Amino acid sequence: MPSTKPIALVSMPTLSGRFPSFQLGLLKPFLEQQGFSAQPFSLFMYFGTHVGWQMNEVLAEVWPSLVGEWIWTKAAFGEHEEDPEYFEVFERNFRTICKLAGCSLDDLRRLRDDAAPRFIDFCVDSVDWSRFGMVGFSLVFQQLLASIALARALKARHPSLPIIFGGAALEDDIAEEVIRGCPQVDYVFCGDAEISLPKIVRGILDEQPVGGFPGLMSREGGQVVFGGRAANLRDLNVTPVPEFDEYFYARTESRYAQYSPHGEVLLPIETARGCWWGVKHHCTFCGLNRAGMEFRAKEPQQVMDMLEQLSRRYGRLDFNAIDNIMAPEYTEQLFGRLAEAKSDIRLHYEIRPHFKRDQLARMRSGGLVSVQPGIESFSTHVLKLMKKHSTGMRNLELMKWCTYYGINNLYNILVGFAGETADDYRLQCDVIEKIPHLQPPYAIAKARADRGSPMFTDPDKHGVGRLRPADCYRYIFPRGRFNPERISYYFDHDGPGMLPEHEYDDIFRAVGGWQDRWRQGERPTLQYRKSCASIFIEDARNGSPRQFDYSDGHAALYEFCMDAKTEHAIKTEFGETDWLAPALAEFRQRDLMIELDGQYLSLALPKNAYV
Repeated sequence: MPSTKPIALVSMPTLSGRFPSFQLGLLKPFLEQQGFSAQPFSLFMYFGTHVGWQMNEVLAEVWPSLVGEWIWTKAAFGEHEEDPEYFEVFERNFRTICKLAGCSLDDLRRLRDDAAPRFIDFCVDSVDWSRFGMVGFSLVFQQLLASIALARALKARHPSLPIIFGGAALEDDIAEEVIRGCPQVDYVFCGDAEISLPKIVRGILDEQPVGGFPGLMSREGGQVVFGGRAANLRDLNVTPVPEFDEYFYARTESRYAQYSPHGEVLLPIETARGCWWGVKHHCTFCGLNRAGMEFRAKEPQQVMDMLEQLSRRYGRLDFNAIDNIMAPEYTEQLFGRLAEAKSDIRLHYEIRPHFKRDQLARMRSGGLVSVQPGIESFSTHVLKLMKKHSTGMRNLELMKWCTYYGINNLYNILVGFAGETADDYRLQCDVIEKIPHLQPPYAIAKARADRGSPMFTDPDKHGVGRLRPADCYRYIFPRGRFNPERISYYFDHDGPGMLPEHEYDDIFRAVGGWQDRWRQGERPTLQYRKSCASIFIEDARNGSPRQFDYSDGHAALYEFCMDAKTEHAIKTEFGETDWLAPALAEFRQRDLMIELDGQYLSLALPKNAYV
């Protein structure tokens, strides 16, 4: 008789309570469509109840020290070495963590030694795991050690209970290290689940052999058997609408709703997989997608229907598209329709930084309130080294219009590419000095050679030397139990084409000051008002406000350069007139306009709401 036991779906810490697990939300209705019974457990939602929600939310950030993994070392492996060196190596990192969490290093040690193991006991004791036919763990970043810890405890209590790991954090090489080094993990699944996972689940529940199935790693006779990565799902329209009932239950039971009563829940949605840009030009530092790079997207009407069902079911209008990149056709076919419907739906997407003013305006009216655009630099030369196929000026234009339209712009600045020069960073510091009124990056960091990135797979081609697992892994995984070269995702590097570290001091300082000005007090502004043939520029970027008034040709020139224009385009528009060159020079001298990549861009934002 086929087994009718349900499947437990688990998502462990360390994650923020603000975001439901999309993986659990999708797997439950998918498995139910296939005839299985599934019960999700958002266990990450209860860790804050044990250690304090402020602590949980700080640890949920992916810090260079990976402290969100480190706190589970004792619970996962039953052993740990003393760690003064860990805290010394990441001293600056831990200063920030302790300040934000309101804790000390001793508090973090106690969390690892006491609170984390007690939380695992809570997870084991709070659920009757014996009623399930198998337990599936979904893993994204910073969930590996907590998942290993609970799997270890479950096997001690229920030795015959099958345990399977899967998720974005488990590509082939990392997956193999996990199954080799963790006997409590029976299976690891790699790739898209829709095609082969139902057959695997049925086989496991019915205690039938499943070794060699596509996507599955298992052990047979002490050897790891792998059927190869599961095939990519081509038609994303067949995936069900995700379900988040259990998350909202956990949000109430864990008292996270009381901790963050005004924090809007961002419901995760998936509208595409892969990266259409990466298929053509894989960014040198990006380790996402790997075998799943092939781009596939839902039909816009399918997305509209999903948004309607989710907003109606949960009374929520804020959504986070977990896609690696937005499908180009959504610009009009999705956001255009949402604009026509005068919807209050609010969406976050990852995008390419190539959108023009009118496109951003249209998408903002259709609910695009937040973007992650992959700006990475204001230097066109550095962007070429990254293979971004963008320019510093294009990035500035996007920043300008995102600021104007009130679109939250979650970009960062990356440094550390072979072939860059000190002049690249002097130029960027000069640009930053002129644009404190535009939204700053959320972070600046040295580029890593993440597993799967071109910098990792072909280091010689990208000037990467001494490629090695990031320092944090030495303190997370027991020595000798795992191969650090295969279990690590983040890698450190250097090389003969890299600049000395001190060459980045000025840009780190400039970005830090920029961020501080936006966090504290009144933000810098540079705006202009207009009559019919005159403009009045109000400059409150630095200290006392100044006003500049321009009329006729000068005003027309400034407005003409609201979008970046070449000198040729300017001369074509205004002709070879005597006043043109002095006017451009004056605008530049007053930092009201910037010249970059052979183009001119007016920096003031219109006060007019209808531009």
